[in-house]
Amino acid sequence: MASQTGTKKRKKKKKNSKAGLVLLITLSAVLLIAIITLVIIYFKGKAKYEGKFGMNTYINNIEVSGKSLDEVKQLFLKQTGSDKLVITRRDGTEVTIPYSDFDFKLDADEQLDQLYKKQDSGSWYAGLLGKISYTVTEGYTFNKDKLRQAIMDADWGSVKNKNAEIVKTDSGYVINEAVQGDELDKAILASYVISGFDNGKTSFSAADSDCYLKPQIQAEDLKSELEELNKVYKLSITYDFDFATETLDGQKLLDMITVNDDKSIKADPDKCMKYVEELAAKYDTYQKSRKFHTTKRGDITVPQGDDGKYGWWIWQEKTCDQLVEMLEKGETVKSVKPIYYEQYGFTYAGLPEDRTADSDIGSTYVEIDISAQHLWVYIKGKMEYECDIISGLDSVPSRRTLPGVYKLWYKARDFRLKDSSPDGSTWDVTVSYWNNISLIGVGIHDATWQPGFGGTRYKTNGSHGCINAPLAAAKYIYENVPLDAPVVIYN
Repeated sequence: MASQTGTKKRKKKKKNSKAGLVLLITLSAVLLIAIITLVIIYFKGKAKYEGKFGMNTYINNIEVSGKSLDEVKQLFLKQTGSDKLVITRRDGTEVTIPYSDFDFKLDADEQLDQLYKKQDSGSWYAGLLGKISYTVTEGYTFNKDKLRQAIMDADWGSVKNKNAEIVKTDSGYVINEAVQGDELDKAILASYVISGFDNGKTSFSAADSDCYLKPQIQAEDLKSELEELNKVYKLSITYDFDFATETLDGQKLLDMITVNDDKSIKADPDKCMKYVEELAAKYDTYQKSRKFHTTKRGDITVPQGDDGKYGWWIWQEKTCDQLVEMLEKGETVKSVKPIYYEQYGFTYAGLPEDRTADSDIGSTYVEIDISAQHLWVYIKGKMEYECDIISGLDSVPSRRTLPGVYKLWYKARDFRLKDSSPDGSTWDVTVSYWNNISLIGVGIHDATWQPGFGGTRYKTNGSHGCINAPLAAAKYIYENVPLDAPVVIYN
């Protein structure tokens, strides 16, 4: 029994030795694998961090683990906000200046270089033990002269400033506002940007620097002048043509004048003359034929005639001078008559009440029918007097009474008629009533030497061109027909 027990003990001991060996081999294998794994991890980590900052590394609380030196520098550069400086122009567009153009450089670069040199990829695993922190001094340098020059060379736009100005319109003078252009003081802008960049600012508005040059003349500067000019715009001059008026004002008036710096007015004589010529073309009746309603023969057309000088005739030169003077006084004229032409002290105009838009003969006039050798006097539209007459000797052209529209230029009592005619005849008589109807000596007068009037006596015993009338007729015209009244003579 004893031997069997011993045998059993030996067998059990052998069994335990074998198990221990297996365990030892297993542990050794595990250890070997672990060692190999660690070696692999180590070398992978070493390869990963070769030329880079180590694991769990921070600089100024910025993680730089696994980053190259350039990457870290770019990371720090981004912390400045940009890699270029931006300036916004007046119109909203941007001017960009790369940092490289003015030698921008971070102060931390050299410190980062030193920290990088300290990196050992073989010790990469040190980061496993905890955070590895470094501190560098942040800052930067740049070339101010290069930045200033870059600003000077940049394109800031080409819109020119425009001063406020006063302009004429159809409704008066107005101010065109000043236009702010792109003109600027680059030195002011450069100083503003450099100062701001020095303090960490990377984007700017050019307008904030107050560098833009303002137009020299603003709307506010012109308000008082505008008021004065609009007083000029309100000027008007009204011409009175008896039956109608013409008012010169507004743009037409403004076109004729220039307002000087001292607010005085200078009128343009040529433009004034053109306006007067327009008035003359519209309102002159001198030297024009006229439609006339006769007493016995109905409607006819009466030529102006060579001897008849009736009608309104604007004296353009003097009226122009008058207009220039009125304009340069700068005062409104509510009513003024144009100046009518004068000759020998007589004015070429008729009775004011005679003028209408269609006629200038009116309702008070003397009518003479040469063929009928008859005369009628109309006063305010009513025929008040009529008689036979004797006109110029029809057989002698120089003594004929020519048809036309004459006017009563002047009157005289006991007037001496003394003259001669081209046919050689002479005369020297005194008449009681002289009613001059032309500027060449033709008149209506009494002719007491005539034994009778009317009929065909004018063909053989005609006058030297005057209208011979009975004494009563000459007196009636003298006393009742006003000066300037028309005398219509027709065949």
